[in-house]
Amino acid sequence: MNTVTLYPTDKKVKVRKPDGGHLNEHGEPVVMTAFWHRRVRDGSVTQDAPEDAIDTAKDNIDTAKDSAKPKGSK
Repeated sequence: MNTVTLYPTDKKVKVRKPDGGHLNEHGEPVVMTAFWHRRVRDGSVTQDAPEDAIDTAKDNIDTAKDSAKPKGSK
C-alpha cells in the first residue's frame, strides 16, 4: 500500500483517523486504505498542501539557506 501526506480541507473541522485520533491540521503521512480513499472522495481531506503550509515550508527553506551562508557574504 502506498503512503501519502493528507491535509484536512478545513482547519476548523477535525478529521477522525481510524484509530480514533485526529489527523494533524498541518498534514501527516497515512497509508491509503479504503477509509482514506473515502475521506478524499467526500472532500474531508486533500493531498494538496494548503497555501499557508507551502508558505511556511518556503520560509523554513529560506531561513536554512541564510543560516548556512558564511558570515559577511550576501
